[in-house]
Amino acid sequence: MPNAARIALMVALGLALPARASADDPQGAMWPEVYAEFSASSLLAFGLMPVAGLGFSSTIALRWFGGSLSLESRALKALSSNDPHLGERSSAGLGVASICRHEQTIFLCQVLQMGALGTPIPPDVKLSGTHFPWIVTVGGRGGAEWRISRHLYLRGFVELHIIPMRPVVKIGNFSRDQTAYLATLGGLGLMVPVDTE
Repeated sequence: MPNAARIALMVALGLALPARASADDPQGAMWPEVYAEFSASSLLAFGLMPVAGLGFSSTIALRWFGGSLSLESRALKALSSNDPHLGERSSAGLGVASICRHEQTIFLCQVLQMGALGTPIPPDVKLSGTHFPWIVTVGGRGGAEWRISRHLYLRGFVELHIIPMRPVVKIGNFSRDQTAYLATLGGLGLMVPVDTE
C-alpha cells in the first residue's frame, strides 16, 4: 500500500509540474499568440562614432509565437571629444528595423539601422566639401530575456554591424570617416508585453 501511494504521488507531481511550467511561459497560457511589446534600453556602442558612445533606445514590437517584428529609435552621445579639428562630442540619431526568431528566453535578429551622425564643427573651421552625415548599417543581434514579474522582463543583447555607408568630414586636405567599417553595440533594458486583444 505505501508503494502504491508513492507511485500515485509521483504521477500527480509529474502532471502538475509541466502544467505550472506552461503557465509560467509568456508564449503559453499567459499571453495570446499575437501581442505587442514595449521596451527601453541603455546602450554602449563602439564603431558608430569616432569614439565609443552611450545612449538610449525605445522599441515597439509585434510578437507572435516564435517571432517578432520591431521598430526602434536610438540616440547616442560620444563619451569624449573627437579629433581637435572636429570640435565637440559627436551624437547620433538612428532608426532601426529588425525581425527576430525567439526560442524560449533566447532570440536572434536581422537588423537594418539608418540615421545621421551629428559632428559639431567649430565656427572658425570651413569644410572643403559637402558634409555627409548619413549612416546605414546591417547586422545581427543576439540576446536573452528574463522574467521579473508577469508584466516585466529584463532583456540584454549584443549586436554586430557592417557599415556600408559612412559619414565623412573634409576640412582642407584632412578627410576622415566618422565611423569604422564594423561596429558593435550592447544593450540592457526592460520590456513590457501588452495584450492587443
